[in-house]
Amino acid sequence: MPECAFITFGCKINQYDTQAIREEILDLGYQEVAKAEGVDLVVVNSCTVTERAGLKVEERIKSLTRKNPSADVIVTGCISEDDRERLAEIPGVTHLVGNEEKHRIAEIVTGAELSTGPIKRKSREIFGLKISGFEGRTRAFLKIQDGCDSFCSYCIIPYMRGGSRSRDHQPVLDEAKRLAEAGFSELVLTGIHLRQWGRDLGIEDGLGRLLTELRQIPGIDRIRLSSIGEGAFTDRFLQAFENDEGLCRFFHVPLQSGSARILEAMGRDYSLKDFTEAMDRTRKRLPDATLATDLIIGFPGETEEDFQESMRRVEEIGFAKVHLFPYSPRPRTRAARLPDHVSPEVRHDRMVRAREFCERVQLQVAEKRLGQIAHVLIEKTDPDGGGEGMSREGLRVRVREGEAVRGQEIPLLLESVEGDKFLARHPVREARHA
Repeated sequence: MPECAFITFGCKINQYDTQAIREEILDLGYQEVAKAEGVDLVVVNSCTVTERAGLKVEERIKSLTRKNPSADVIVTGCISEDDRERLAEIPGVTHLVGNEEKHRIAEIVTGAELSTGPIKRKSREIFGLKISGFEGRTRAFLKIQDGCDSFCSYCIIPYMRGGSRSRDHQPVLDEAKRLAEAGFSELVLTGIHLRQWGRDLGIEDGLGRLLTELRQIPGIDRIRLSSIGEGAFTDRFLQAFENDEGLCRFFHVPLQSGSARILEAMGRDYSLKDFTEAMDRTRKRLPDATLATDLIIGFPGETEEDFQESMRRVEEIGFAKVHLFPYSPRPRTRAARLPDHVSPEVRHDRMVRAREFCERVQLQVAEKRLGQIAHVLIEKTDPDGGGEGMSREGLRVRVREGEAVRGQEIPLLLESVEGDKFLARHPVREARHA
């Protein structure tokens, strides 16, 4: 039986796509092995959202081809669109498969030819991949959207993944039913622009409606959103979360900069006022919600005052998690051509200070949770009965002892914070009276 291995970089969409590709390859008779060495087939699903990410992927590909000189090495994902000529020169890379043809990888393995015509950046064939499970996880990713029409000045994604497209309504529901039947009680909806789901299908306020329908599927106890734009926080959207505790109140909402001037230079589709008002509405209507964000540090033209404004927004909004990215110029983007690029030294200094500041804010936000009960879906267990998992509010929680069962949701009392995790115990149960 031929052996295969899968390597995934980047976003949750890539993780979903890899799972779908995995299922199709295994159906061909391949056996997956954990260590990608001496195998017959390696599939690398790549990311190139930052320069550093692209270099990391390229180094791994070179290592894989050296360790598997006789293997078919298929490289797909964004790097296959971005650095095609350079990757083609790596000995051992047998196929470069763009994002629009990911759904054909199993065919290609069996001898089908890659398309030679122009890339159809609005094709709906990208949703040809589907899953029935999710390897090694207690919660499953469900891809409902792909692509982006925004063309923010720093971002390469629209060039790599094409325009915004929604997955058809019924296939989403059908896949959710399959995952529920396979024992997955939590779904994580994934997409580049989740809030745009349904627009190209003519469905008004589509995401809120879809959430409601998914929760009606037996066995789906929790639904989580991967990342969502500020424009999603409409009355109808917030009302859905108010009315249903099974909709997880964790929102990863990318801000990118707390400076109005820099936001405008980034070409984001919202103002600083729009963003802060959306977060204020969410805090008022869902006070127990967890808010996370992304920030780009050292964007061209960013001054010390711009940087400090970003830090102030982190504290004022009270983000529980901040993902920090040093700006890196990407080919074809407008930002790469802007003047006044921040020097590497200044960018590094601001990254160091941003990490320290955000960690302090995150700790302050976390400590306000202590003494609360969190409902935690256990993802892994210890021999002594302890375990670790994630709450409905997106909190990483560890219980040291008890009866933690993988795949089961249990109430836990948050007692302390250790790094990025909460330590918890089982709450004292009231004695039952006869």
